[in-house]
Amino acid sequence: MKAEKETLKENGLTNIDEFMDSQFGKPGTPERERFRKEARTYVNGHAKTAEYRTSQKERK
Repeated sequence: MKAEKETLKENGLTNIDEFMDSQFGKPGTPERERFRKEARTYVNGHAKTAEYRTSQKERK
């Protein structure tokens, strides 16, 4: 059985854990925690915007 890394590479895929570690640091580091906080804020902002648009359509 091929190793996961070999299979991913053959299929042109990236291991998301390795990518996150290389871009934002290992879990628990200040860099990673800052990214998680910013990502959470971004996602919550978009969810609220979509919720607002939906509620405005329902009022009409």
